[in-house]
Amino acid sequence: MALPFFKKSKDKAPSPARKQAPAPAAEPQPADTLLTMDMGGGGIVVEESSGTAQSPVDEVAIFYASGQSDMAERLLKDILATGDRRAWHMLFDLYCIQNREKDFDQLALDYAMRFETSPPVWHSMAGNNAVSKPQPDQTASLELPGLLDKKAAATLREGVEATAKNAVVRIDFSRIAMIDEAGAEECAKILAAARKARRKLQVSGVDTLTALLQDLNRATHSRAVHWLLLLELYQTLGQEENFENLAVDYAVRFEVSPPSWSEVQAAEVVQAKPAEPLDDALRLAGEITPANDSALQQCGSYASTHNEVLIDLSQVTRVDYGSVSQFISVLMQCLGSGKTITLRGHNALIHELFRVMGIDQLAHLIPHHPD
Repeated sequence: MALPFFKKSKDKAPSPARKQAPAPAAEPQPADTLLTMDMGGGGIVVEESSGTAQSPVDEVAIFYASGQSDMAERLLKDILATGDRRAWHMLFDLYCIQNREKDFDQLALDYAMRFETSPPVWHSMAGNNAVSKPQPDQTASLELPGLLDKKAAATLREGVEATAKNAVVRIDFSRIAMIDEAGAEECAKILAAARKARRKLQVSGVDTLTALLQDLNRATHSRAVHWLLLLELYQTLGQEENFENLAVDYAVRFEVSPPSWSEVQAAEVVQAKPAEPLDDALRLAGEITPANDSALQQCGSYASTHNEVLIDLSQVTRVDYGSVSQFISVLMQCLGSGKTITLRGHNALIHELFRVMGIDQLAHLIPHHPD
């Protein structure tokens, strides 16, 4: 069986020629190498011949992979008029990666009018941090990790302070499984400061946090900071009766005066986002570049212990053109060992790059835009 795919030429890089392209309609330059892999009885044989991008969409994929996102965007806007939905989805994902929600919304409106169907839904692809950098007048989603310690509380404080005063701050407590004293003390202070500043709060996973604090407070050697965090949580939720009952127990237990109840607007309790299904996939994130090739090293290590190679790319924003040949090499090694390969969740820009470079001939591709 012969499988065609591409790799970067050792003698000729694509970026300089494409950077100087006089117009989007310019003919693609032959800057790639087409490889044919013969998986016959004699093993894997690779033959080389020149190859070029075949369409404007191909050119966009290579421009973006080469780090030329501005050129890629200009070409995509020119292609939209042709009605090629691949270009629309590529531009949607580019806006998500660049956190340009207003541009995304305008494109979604144009898409709905053009195709008379629902457009994609906005989703931030700007990174995989627990706390994303909020924009003015947006809801900031702050997700606390499994351990609520001083570091996690500091991240929460930064997220709250970075959010506009009139914006909603949404805090997800659902992942918390452990709370140390420093984390409890800092978190109580953060909630108290938000309450006094009359911040608009949405909270999720509070049942999990409440139950955990109640267990800690029932312990023989319970700590006052855990009691104070639970009192502040009841205050934040507007649960006055629970607050007063716990305040009495706190005064008896520690022989000190408890905090006083304050009449403030209670936080809105919302449902935590459903957890992603766990499987044995290798999950990569960020950009895959020659300077940051740890992702490809992870692929090789993962593949060495799995017959079914499943790689989740939903948090990968770009695969650099210079990393494609190494990526192909990893996939070839998997195929040569009789393994099956599935790449899933990647954005439309990466999907078209994979198609141009022939990776769709080596692996089963499941992009997050199936059409």
